[in-house]
Amino acid sequence: MSRIYERSLSSITAQASAAITADSVSGGTQTAINKASSGNADGAIWFDVYLDVTAAPSAEASCELYMQASPDGGSNYAYDDYCLTCAVKSGSADIYRLGTLHDTPQNFKLSVTAIDYGFTASLVVVPIYPADV
Repeated sequence: MSRIYERSLSSITAQASAAITADSVSGGTQTAINKASSGNADGAIWFDVYLDVTAAPSAEASCELYMQASPDGGSNYAYDDYCLTCAVKSGSADIYRLGTLHDTPQNFKLSVTAIDYGFTASLVVVPIYPADV
């Protein structure tokens, strides 16, 4: 009997760095996530999600993560679906862990919305998959 371990693929910048205005969605370029065997998230079962803040908000803020699922292999995307929330400290340009995404569709995109105060950030996901030794 073999053991199954969690392995991670290279991180994916799901949304490029951009200034996010308060109560607005980031305008950073989105990268489509594809879990197919030839995709950028090759066989991933779940994703660890991080917000890389490079210009902090002027006061305590938060952000929300939204997903756009694709029902047809990445040609069209559904309306934004709420996923996670994260606090963003004032004056603290840092990396924040939003949490994990499970049971994701085969193809999807992610976007970040700044709440209350704007900041500059990119969104990074780490695909995790099971593998034997």
